[in-house]
Amino acid sequence: MEPSDMIRDAFTLDYEEPVTRAISELPKHKTCIVVMRGKKYAGIVDDWTWISSGAKPAAKVGHIAVHAPTITKKTEMLEICRLFFSGPYRALPVMDDDKLVGVLARSDALKMLSDEGLLGRMKVEEIMDKQVPKIESRASLGKARSMMYGNQYGKLAVIEKESLVGVLTAYDIANLLDKPKDKLPFRRSKERVDDIEVSSIMREEVYTVKPEETIVDSARKLIEKDVAALIVESGGKPVGVISARDLFSCVFKPEEVGLDISGLDENDRMFVDDIREDAKKTLDKLRKSFEVEYLSLHFKKHGKKYSVHGRLMGRGFVFSASSFGWDLRNALKSFLDEMEKMVHKEKEGRIERRKTTPRKTERWIE
Repeated sequence: MEPSDMIRDAFTLDYEEPVTRAISELPKHKTCIVVMRGKKYAGIVDDWTWISSGAKPAAKVGHIAVHAPTITKKTEMLEICRLFFSGPYRALPVMDDDKLVGVLARSDALKMLSDEGLLGRMKVEEIMDKQVPKIESRASLGKARSMMYGNQYGKLAVIEKESLVGVLTAYDIANLLDKPKDKLPFRRSKERVDDIEVSSIMREEVYTVKPEETIVDSARKLIEKDVAALIVESGGKPVGVISARDLFSCVFKPEEVGLDISGLDENDRMFVDDIREDAKKTLDKLRKSFEVEYLSLHFKKHGKKYSVHGRLMGRGFVFSASSFGWDLRNALKSFLDEMEKMVHKEKEGRIERRKTTPRKTERWIE
C-alpha cells in the first residue's frame, strides 16, 4: 500500500474562527483541524496545539495554528517519516499544488512502517525516553495544565506513591473545558476549574508497554489505540515513555538525521543557520561523553516569547527538555544548557554505577 492510498478527508476552519469552535470540533476528528486563510493553507490545530498555546477561548484559531509541513501524493515514505519525526503532528496536510486534498494521519503512516517490516527488532527500553512526565493524583488541574504548557507535554502519568494509577492527556483537558459548567466534576459548587483534582478527570485505563517488548509491539498498540505515546511500565511503576516519533526515528541512519529543526515561522527561518551553529557546538561537546546520534528542535512562538522542545538521542539514551525565552537565541541557549546538565548527570551516574558494580572474575577450572 502506498501513502497516497491512506489519505483521509480534511476538516477545515477559517483563520478568523474563535478557538472555542476548534475546541468543540476536535472530539469529532481523530486527526486534526486544518486552518485555512481564504484558500491558502495556514496550519493545523489539535488538542495538544491548543493546550500548549495557552490561548484564551476567544482568540482566533489562526493564532494558535502550527504550520506543519505538507506533503503531496508523490512524497516518498522516508520523507514522510522524517516530517512526522520533526514535530508533534497528528497528521500532515496533503496538497496538490496549492490545493488541500486531504490529510495523512500519523497512525496510518506508522501502520505502513510496521506492515513493511521497517521498524527492526529493537526493544522498547533501547529507545524509550526515561524521563516520565508525571503528576500526583491529588494535584490540581491547574498544576497539570502548567506542566503541559511549560514543558510541551501532551500526556502525564498519574501516580500515587510512585505507582501508576492513571493518565491525563491534553485531549482530556480540552474536552473538559468545552463542557458547560454544570457538567464539570466539581466537588464544591464554587470550585474553580484549575482547583479540580487530577484524579477527578484522569483516565484509569492506561495504555502501557513493557521495557522488554519490541518496538513492533509498541507500534501495534499505538495504532490500535490511536495515541501518540505509550507509558512504559515495570513493576507497576512508570519507567519511561515511547512515542510514535521515537519509532519514526528508527527509520533513519544517524548521519541522515544529525540535527532537525522545525516549527519556525517565515520571519524566523532566516535564523536557521545561527541555530544550527549553536546546536552543533553543543553536540560537539556532548559527543566527547556519549555516542550522540541526533538532536531534534521544535520551536513555537507564544506572542513575544518562544519555546523550544527537543530530544537528544544516542546509543542507549534518550533525553528530552523544554525551555522558554524572550527571543530565539535565549530560548535555544536555555534548552542547550539544560541538555548539557542532563548529559553530565547521566555521565556521573554511569561512572558511579561502574564503581559500585562488582567486577566479574575468572577462575581456573582444573
